[in-house]
Amino acid sequence: MQKLKYFLIPLFLGILMYSCEKEDSTIVDPILNFPVLDSVFVTPTAFDTSRININLRAYVTSIDPIGSVTARFVDPDGNTFATVNLIQEGQSYFRNLDTILPCWFIGGYKIEFVATTVSGLNSSIINRNFQVSNPNNQPPLVSNLVITPDSLQLTDSTFFIFMITATDPNGQCDILKVFYTGLRPDNTNLTPVNLYDDGSCCQVENTGLPSGDTTANDTKYTRKFFGGPTQLGYYRYYLKAIDRSGDTSNVLADSIYIYP
Repeated sequence: MQKLKYFLIPLFLGILMYSCEKEDSTIVDPILNFPVLDSVFVTPTAFDTSRININLRAYVTSIDPIGSVTARFVDPDGNTFATVNLIQEGQSYFRNLDTILPCWFIGGYKIEFVATTVSGLNSSIINRNFQVSNPNNQPPLVSNLVITPDSLQLTDSTFFIFMITATDPNGQCDILKVFYTGLRPDNTNLTPVNLYDDGSCCQVENTGLPSGDTTANDTKYTRKFFGGPTQLGYYRYYLKAIDRSGDTSNVLADSIYIYP
């Protein structure tokens, strides 16, 4: 019993000393601070050429060191065509971007500014807009219309293919849409239908089906679908293109004859 007593005393003292040991005060959880993008400025805010020469300035408040201040340029279709880093200049960040647009794409553009600390924390994004116009816009041109079949029996159903070439002097991105309108044999209007140059990448017009286009971005716009006629006589089709300025191309016409 005496031996057990002497054994338990140092064990108890060891446990007591361990429980009273202070935590290492040298370990400190880091406090990270988000930067604040106070204000941004863009000049000018309108261009009537495909050359964009624009000045960017941003003011940032941050406790932690700033790693970067960037500006992302987004076209009217939501595609990024440039991203630039602003350079610190006194109490602000500045950058001039002088570039030619990949395509003279008119409409509203957006610039997204964001500041990032060296630890990777981002500020809130601030957006600024600028407009691009084309005072000397030229309308698109359509050619090489093909509609198949050119005739069909009333009791038959088959694949219909509409194909036309559409180009634009201002660049293919200036084409807003290519489509057909038309008349049934009883002279009632057909519902307008869009053609696509998308390589059948996607479902179109909530149909659950692709366009039937073979090769994307080759200037050949296509629409393929399966169906059957409901009236005897000529179905007449008129195909054209419209650009982003609202100018209309020439119109090409063709027909499908439905026989008994």
